[in-house]
Amino acid sequence: CTHTVQYSILARTVTTGTMGGHRAGWLSSSIAVILLIVPRADCWTAAPRARPWQRAATCAVGSRSIVCKQASGQAGKQVADNRLARSRYEYVERFEAGIALTGTEVKSCRAGNINLRDGFARVSGGEVWLENVHISKHQSSGAYFQHDERRPRRLLLRKREINKIARALEQQGLTIVPTRAYFNQRNLLKVDIALAKGLKNYDKRQQLKDRVQAREVAREVKAFVNR
Repeated sequence: CTHTVQYSILARTVTTGTMGGHRAGWLSSSIAVILLIVPRADCWTAAPRARPWQRAATCAVGSRSIVCKQASGQAGKQVADNRLARSRYEYVERFEAGIALTGTEVKSCRAGNINLRDGFARVSGGEVWLENVHISKHQSSGAYFQHDERRPRRLLLRKREINKIARALEQQGLTIVPTRAYFNQRNLLKVDIALAKGLKNYDKRQQLKDRVQAREVAREVKAFVNR
């Protein structure tokens, strides 16, 4: 973003001396060349700084900073999956929710130290709270800044979604379970929750039977294609 500008300066000096026993003076001239390195005009205006949720998209096309590369590495990353809930419940409806966390909790989630296995959610005071989800303490932070690993955490949902969930809990006798946690394309932590109903033993057996049959069909199709 620089170019070189050359300036020529005419310098005139007066030299004194003795000529023929008399003191005399004469004028001499010289040219000095000065090289200056200056920024180009198109570089004077700084490029606008990308916002945090724009960095992942910018880096996806191969742009510019180390921070941007770190953000793109986190964007779209799944940090927790509640596999046990899939075997215990039938999902009726799913919601994507934000979650209110402290600084050390976010750092632990980025490292994948979050466990949804025993978690559930409840509606209280017009808000949805995530209970019994374990987020490990951050190893590099001091004891003063650490968090309670199983504290209730507020889920961020729209008002109409909260009302819909509250009606389903009261009328249909459903429960709320967290299914997975991940960082979205804006590099924000999201928690997928589901309105679910518990499976009976015969439902679990039928579900297991369906999985075995689907696995066998997939195996036969693969063997047929590879002939």
